[in-house]
Amino acid sequence: MTFEEKLAKLSQIVERLEKGNDLPLEDSLKLFEEGVGLVRACRETLENAEQRVTNVLETDNF
Repeated sequence: MTFEEKLAKLSQIVERLEKGNDLPLEDSLKLFEEGVGLVRACRETLENAEQRVTNVLETDNF
C-alpha cells in the first residue's frame, strides 16, 4: 500500500469512528487498532523520506 493509500484508508477509518453510532464496540476497537497501525506506518514512511532529503542535501553541500 502506498503512503497515499494508507492516508486515504486512515481517513475512512476516522470517518467511520466519528460516526460510530452503528458500530459495535469490538468493531470500533478493531478499526482503532488498524488506524494506529496506519499512523505508525505513515510516520515511518515520512521519517524515511525526511532522511533521504537530508542525505541528498548533505551530499550536495546545501
